[in-house]
Amino acid sequence: MAVAVGVVFSRGGKVYSFDPGGLDLAWNERVICQTSRGQELGRVVKANHELADVSPALKKVVRRITETDEETDRENRAEAKRSMLVFREVMRTQGIDLKPVAAELVFDGSRIVFSYQAQGRPDLTGIQEELRRRLQRRVEMRSVGPRECARLCGDHGLCGNKHCCRRFPSHEKPITLRMAKDQDLPMGSGRITGLCGRLRCCLAFEHPLYKSFRDRAPRVGSQVETPSGVGLVTGYEVLDDSCTVELDGAPVQVPINDCRELAER
Repeated sequence: MAVAVGVVFSRGGKVYSFDPGGLDLAWNERVICQTSRGQELGRVVKANHELADVSPALKKVVRRITETDEETDRENRAEAKRSMLVFREVMRTQGIDLKPVAAELVFDGSRIVFSYQAQGRPDLTGIQEELRRRLQRRVEMRSVGPRECARLCGDHGLCGNKHCCRRFPSHEKPITLRMAKDQDLPMGSGRITGLCGRLRCCLAFEHPLYKSFRDRAPRVGSQVETPSGVGLVTGYEVLDDSCTVELDGAPVQVPINDCRELAER
């Protein structure tokens, strides 16, 4: 079995597996990796671990970042901000209706990637050529959807916390209404959709907890045996891993593991 590490290159981005190149890397270390786009700066989100399937061969981690690399990263971010202003200016000059989202200068400076939103598929040949001429770099244009747009330039969600799509690595499974129903959330769009207009990412991140709870919990309306006697389940307290049981006319919160559902007579 091969040894690998999991690396992300942007907040909430996809986790990629790399050959650590003999380095013993821990969570949250920043590293330089060799990718198909050139050398890029990433963050370790999964320390050295064994990986069974390594086909095709993994690209390698080049090194841990140095002070020089950190300075290069700061310069690249500043250059990307300046390039974004040029992108907006060129877009207005050529009269193409786009929504600029983000600009990213690859760590080794080999290319700059512009992310945008647009209706349909506009012809961006003119914009790309003008950007290449003015920036003197290879230019890549990338169309993104609403969810990716929120991940790239978002900040705080309706809950008041940072967007889940920027706090955690991206989830692989699609987000569905079933996840909201399993969590007993109202189907009103204001409660289950994020600022991107799509179903909230937190539905996917929290769904395993609710599903595990429901698989173990007695049904609401069923009789259960508890250490305090037999009662009727009237509700759930998922975050406390317990349910509300009516015992002698009074509601009592009882841990799931202390409840045994009785067979119906």
